[in-house]
Amino acid sequence: MVVAPVWAVPRGTEGVRIMVEAGIAHGMTAAECLVGTGLTEGDLNDENAEIWAHQEFDVIRNLVARLGDRPGVGIEVGLHSTIGRSGVIGFMLLAGPTLREAVERAIPFLALSPTHLRFSIESDADDAYVFADDSELPADVRPFVVERDVAGLAAALRGAQVDFVPRRLETTLDSERAALLGEELRMPPDCVHAHQRSNRLVLPRSMLDLRLPQADANTARAFERQCQDLLERRLARVGIAGQVRSRLLHNPGELPSMPAVADGLHIDPRTLRRRLAAEGTSFRELLDEVRRKRAIELLATELTVEEIAKQLGYAETANFTHAFKRWEGTAPSYFRAGGRAGADSTSTAHRK
Repeated sequence: MVVAPVWAVPRGTEGVRIMVEAGIAHGMTAAECLVGTGLTEGDLNDENAEIWAHQEFDVIRNLVARLGDRPGVGIEVGLHSTIGRSGVIGFMLLAGPTLREAVERAIPFLALSPTHLRFSIESDADDAYVFADDSELPADVRPFVVERDVAGLAAALRGAQVDFVPRRLETTLDSERAALLGEELRMPPDCVHAHQRSNRLVLPRSMLDLRLPQADANTARAFERQCQDLLERRLARVGIAGQVRSRLLHNPGELPSMPAVADGLHIDPRTLRRRLAAEGTSFRELLDEVRRKRAIELLATELTVEEIAKQLGYAETANFTHAFKRWEGTAPSYFRAGGRAGADSTSTAHRK
């Protein structure tokens, strides 16, 4: 089974609810946590609501902007995690029957969980290794997510009566963040190693064979089928265009090429082009849509037009100006000055 990338699948609101809860505990309002995300408090109370990874990242940016980009903020948020709050994938984990089987069964469905790390597991004769890949994350939210998701994993497992104490932690985090995470994992300081190329937890191999307190193999298989059905329904509902749009919005500082997006979706570029055409669009149209949205957002900041053009991947500012005139009927500098009135009729059809 191909593992769907986390950015390609709309997810439930569990992860955002946890972060909003933590933000409120630190004196924020729900509205302050959600500003700029397109989400409302009503969405968080809707069990059928679905959101994208980039919307969660915007919630993280709001938390960090208000609480400060200080070590430990992600850990504080992660401690609000429980396996039950992970949705159906959490109940599948609880049913185990062993920790190894639970993790291996969950890995193909990580996009259904609140985590944004790509977990995997290996073992040798003595040790087990839990890898938590953060390479797909935007750089500005990466430390927060590593803190939150590793601390959240430990908190959730402890809540399920699993004594999760690694022998060794290797992490991409800096020394201060790594030390705080090690403390939360109840590890001696000399077993925590910061500034590593990847995140890896080393565990006793025997820990993977622990039988979980609520283990039941039949129940685990039933939840696995539910996860498979849910993943397929979500992917089918948004189509390939929704998945491509999500990847283009994933990292504000990066607009990947069509081959890169196709590779992330585990298909070749020709297949991607054909499937987009079947949905009545193209990679170029989706790229234009995302660039236009970002351009309007960036024109409300203090960045120069030249800097905005560079952020949007244009080699020449003139190319960006030409594209913007095509989208909005006016030059970006005039748009920024408030001269939209004459352009509204030109761009109405495109906006629809």
